[in-house]
Amino acid sequence: MSTALMIEIFGYIGCIFVIISMLMTSVVKLRVINTVGSSISAVYAMIGHSYPLAVVNASLVVINIYNLIKLSKADGNHYDMIRGDKEDSYLTYFIKHYKEDMKKYFLENTLELSAADTIYTVCCEGVPAGVLVGKKEGDVLEISFDYTTPTYRDCSAGRFLYAKLAEEGYKKFICKEVTEGHKSYLEKMGFVKENGVYVKNA
Repeated sequence: MSTALMIEIFGYIGCIFVIISMLMTSVVKLRVINTVGSSISAVYAMIGHSYPLAVVNASLVVINIYNLIKLSKADGNHYDMIRGDKEDSYLTYFIKHYKEDMKKYFLENTLELSAADTIYTVCCEGVPAGVLVGKKEGDVLEISFDYTTPTYRDCSAGRFLYAKLAEEGYKKFICKEVTEGHKSYLEKMGFVKENGVYVKNA
């Protein structure tokens, strides 16, 4: 295989990564994959002495890294937590809109709002990123579901949420009905399985 052909293939690999990144629903995955593709494309452009293209791709790498760092910070500069109500028409719409995706992570009976008395919505710069629904017993919150939209699923919305809930006075969080698809998220949030249920201390 000639050197010129290898360089050409290298360039196509960068293009493939950029195209794949555009298919991602997760902001983090999009930026990570785009960073890889843009890095390869920047090197390819430098090899081919296409300096304007190299500058564009290098700039995309810097922008992606900056935004990934910003997204990784669970602070009030990017997220807000809003107390909700089960009679809220937007909440009903939100659950209906994401219900098929939610059923991948939660049992359908846990998506009912009838027994809930505690609802919080997490927003990222004004855009709804997730909803937590549960029932409060003293300083313990039994969670029915804690759902994050695909766009923010790999971000710090969950860490922000539980930090803010601790500030609200909750000492313990409990998830009784947990699916296989939701276990990894709970473990990342610091939940531990005890006597068949997942528990997190604030």
